[in-house]
Amino acid sequence: MQAKEAIRLLICVESQNEAETLTSLLRNAGHPTRAHLVTSIEDLKAKLNEQVWDVCLCRMALPNIKGSDVLTEIQRQGKDVPTIYIHDSIDSVIAEKVIKSGVQDVVPAGEYNHLLQVVLREIRNLKQRRELREAEALLRESEKRCQVLLESAQDAIAYIQDGMHLFANDSYAETFGYEDVDDLLTMPLMDMVSSKDQGRFKVFLKDFKAGKTRSGEFVCHMMKASNQEFETKMLFARATFEDEPCTQIIIRSNSGNAELESKLKQISSQDLLTGLYNKQYFNEYLADVVDKAIISGTKGAVVYANLDQFGATKSTVGIEGADLVICDVAHLIRTKCREEDMVARIGEDVFGIVLHDCNAEQAQGFAEHIRKAVEEHLIAVDQRTIQTTASLGVALINESSRSPKNVLQHAHEASDYVRKMDSHEKGNGIYLYNPAQLANSDEERTQAKIVTALKENKFKLLYQPIINLRDEAGEHYETLLRLIDTDGSEVSPMEFLGEISEDMKRKLDRWVILQTTKKLSSHRTKGHDTRLFINLTNETLTDPTLVPWIHKLVQTAKLPAQCLIFQFSEADTINHLKQAQQASLGLRKIGCKVAINRFGCAVNPYSLFKHVHVDYVKVDGSFTQELDSESGMTSLKELLAGIQEHEKASIVPFVENANIVAQLWTSGVSFIQGYYLRGPTAAMDYQFSDD
Repeated sequence: MQAKEAIRLLICVESQNEAETLTSLLRNAGHPTRAHLVTSIEDLKAKLNEQVWDVCLCRMALPNIKGSDVLTEIQRQGKDVPTIYIHDSIDSVIAEKVIKSGVQDVVPAGEYNHLLQVVLREIRNLKQRRELREAEALLRESEKRCQVLLESAQDAIAYIQDGMHLFANDSYAETFGYEDVDDLLTMPLMDMVSSKDQGRFKVFLKDFKAGKTRSGEFVCHMMKASNQEFETKMLFARATFEDEPCTQIIIRSNSGNAELESKLKQISSQDLLTGLYNKQYFNEYLADVVDKAIISGTKGAVVYANLDQFGATKSTVGIEGADLVICDVAHLIRTKCREEDMVARIGEDVFGIVLHDCNAEQAQGFAEHIRKAVEEHLIAVDQRTIQTTASLGVALINESSRSPKNVLQHAHEASDYVRKMDSHEKGNGIYLYNPAQLANSDEERTQAKIVTALKENKFKLLYQPIINLRDEAGEHYETLLRLIDTDGSEVSPMEFLGEISEDMKRKLDRWVILQTTKKLSSHRTKGHDTRLFINLTNETLTDPTLVPWIHKLVQTAKLPAQCLIFQFSEADTINHLKQAQQASLGLRKIGCKVAINRFGCAVNPYSLFKHVHVDYVKVDGSFTQELDSESGMTSLKELLAGIQEHEKASIVPFVENANIVAQLWTSGVSFIQGYYLRGPTAAMDYQFSDD
C-alpha cells in the first residue's frame, strides 16, 4: 500500500487565503498537495535549496517580490520548476513576452478552472521530463555495460552504418579470419558477402531499412579474409552506437538444421486452431510497429474484432461447432486483408489486425469492410447455417502512441463501446477510439455499477488496525470500503468515487456507517473495547441531516457514541469550513469523535483547529514516503510537534517497515498504521496485547 505522491507547490501571491484557494484546486482534483507561501526572494532561495519542487504559481507583480525575480532565481539555480504567472489583465503582447522569458504559461486571475488544467498539464510534462532524464541516465549506464559485454561476447557482433563497419568485436574479426578488428573498420559489409548473394542482400537491406520486413534474418554465403566461402545466418536489428543510429549484426554459423528451425519458429508463432498468428506473436509484432511509429513517425492502426454473442453461438452448435465458426471467420478475415497486414487470433472469439500506412478514415473504412463481410457470411456447421456479427474497435498508431499495451487497450475499449452505441446493443458495428467520449461512457457505467452493487450487496468492509504507541487502552481500526468487481477483485473507492453522483456518495457513506455500526455492536458484545474510524466524503460533510441520523442509529444499536470516529479530509474541511464546524460540534454533542486525515498539505494546516473540534489527526501519507531522507523526517517531526502542541492525537499511516517504526517511536506520534503492522482484513482479530 502506497500513498499517492504529493505535488510540491511554491506559491507567490498576496495573501494566505489566496494561497489556500490555489492549493485547494489541486486537492479537490484528487492530488495531495504540499504548499509553501513564498514571502521574499531570500525565502525562495532557501526553499529551492531545501528540496525539489514541482510547480510555482506566481503573481506577476507583488509589493515585495516580482514574478520576474522569482523566475530568475529558479533559472539561476538550474531548477526544473514549471512557473505559471497569474495576472489581472492579459493580452497577447504580455503573454508572448513572459513565455519567451521562460514562463510555462500566464493565466488570468480568478480563472481557476483554466489554471487547474494548466497546472495539471505542466505536472504531467514535468513527470515526463524527469522520467526521460532517468531513462537517459539508465541508458548510459546500460551502454557502458553492453560495451563490455560486446567486446567479450562469444557471438560475432558488429555495428554497421551506411554499409561500413562502426564497431566489431574480437569474435567477429575471428569469424572472418582477421587478426585485428581495426582491419574491418574500412571494409564495406557488401564486399564480405559472396557475389552470388549480393543481389538478394541489396533487396533485403532496402526492405529492412524501409521497415517492409519484420524478420531481421538473412541467410547467405560470406567470404573470409582468405577468400574462403562459408554459409552464415545474419541477424539484423536497429540500434545506436555512440549516439549514432546504425544497424547491429550478429553472425551465426548456419550449419544447423535450418528447416527444423523454421518449422519450430512457425509453430511457436501460430494459433493451432485457425492457422493465424497467435497472441504472443501479435504482441511482439505490435510492439515493433508501435516502437517504429514513435521513433520514425510511421502510422497505422490496430483493429480489435470481437465476435458478438459468441457464448450463445457456442450453446447452439457446441464446442466443436464453435471452433468451426472461429476457423471460418478467421479465414474470411485473412482473405479480406492486404498481404502486408498482420492478422492474429488473440482471444477465444477475438481477432487482432495490424494495419500499416493508414489514417483514421482508411482504418475505419477497412473495419467497416470486415464488419460487413462477417455479417453477410454464411457458415455451415453440420446441417445448420450459422451467421454471426462482430464489434470492431479501432485505435490509431502514430508518433504519439504511448505503448503497445496502451494501443491494444484502446482498441479493446473501442470494441466494447460499440454495444453502447444507439441501435448497436447487440454489437455489429465499428468505433474509432475517442477518449473524451469513452470517459463520459465510463462515468455512466460506473454509476450504474455502484447502483447495482448496493442493490445486490456487492460491497464489503475491511478493517485495518491502528496501533497506539502510548500504551493506552482500547482497540482501534479503520473501516475501509471495497467494491467486489465482476471478476471477484476488490476495487478501492479511489477508483470510482470521482465518477459517481453526489447523492450516490451520500448513500454509500450511509451504507458504510450502518454496516459498520452493526459489525461493531456485535464485536463489542464479545468483550472488546473497540473503536472504529469511518471515512466520509465531502458530500456527507455538507449533509445537515447526518448528525441526527447518526444519533438515532447509535441509540438503536446501543453503542457508546465515543467508539465511532468520523474522519474527513483536510481539503474537504477547508473547502466547507462552516459545515465542518457544525458537523464536528454536532458529533461532539452526541458523544462521537472526529478525525482529520491527509493532514499537513495546507499552507497553514493548524488554522483548522481554531474552527473545527478535532480529536485525532492523521498526517498525509506523502510525509511517510519521504522518511528515507533527513529533510523528510524533519518535516514530519515538525508537523507532529505542531499537532501535539494543539493537544490532538496524531496518526502516521503507511508504515511499511521496522525502520520507520523505530524513527517514529521517539517523534511523539500517538498512533501508527500500515502494512508492516497489518493490512486490511475482513475480521477485527488483531492481537493488540502483543504490541
